[in-house]
Amino acid sequence: MNRVVPAKRQTAALATLLLCLAVCLSLSACGPNHGAVSADATFGTCPVCHMKVRTSDDWSAEIHYNNRTKLMFESPGDMFAFYTSPKSYDVDDLYKERANIEKIVVKDYQSRQPTDARQAVFVYKSKVTGPMGADFLPFARRADAEAFIAANGGTVLSLDEVTGDMSQNLRN
Repeated sequence: MNRVVPAKRQTAALATLLLCLAVCLSLSACGPNHGAVSADATFGTCPVCHMKVRTSDDWSAEIHYNNRTKLMFESPGDMFAFYTSPKSYDVDDLYKERANIEKIVVKDYQSRQPTDARQAVFVYKSKVTGPMGADFLPFARRADAEAFIAANGGTVLSLDEVTGDMSQNLRN
C-alpha cells in the first residue's frame, strides 16, 4: 500500500507539470508576433480576422519580410486592411514598416496562380464577392481586369492606389 501512494503522487506531480508546460507554451504563442511565420510556411493565422490560412487557399495573400518571415491573410481584402493600417494590428513593429517588406503575393482571380501584388491590378467594388464578402479582386493582367469590369462593374486600382478608407469601406 505504501508504494501506491507515492506512485499516485508522482502521477499527480507529472500531470501538474505537464499542465503548467502546456499553459506556458500557449501563452508564449499569444504575443504580438502571433501572425508571423517562416517565409516557407504553408500554414498561418491571419492577423486581421484571426482565421487559419493555408498557402494553397484560393484567396490567400502574403506579405513577405526581409527577415525571412511572412504574414498570411485570408483574402486580399484582409491583406489591404493590414497593408493600409498596420499600426491597427497586434504584430511586432517590424511588420508595421513598409521598408521591411520584401514582396507581396496575391492570387490571380481567374487562374488562382500566385502573382506579385506590386505588378497586379485590383478590382474594387465589383458585383462579385470573395469568401469574406466584398473584396479586392487581384488580376495579373490589366486587360483581364478590364474585361471583368465590363461584365461585373468595379474600378481598377494598383496596390499603391488602395487607401485605408477604401479598405474600411469595402465591407461596410
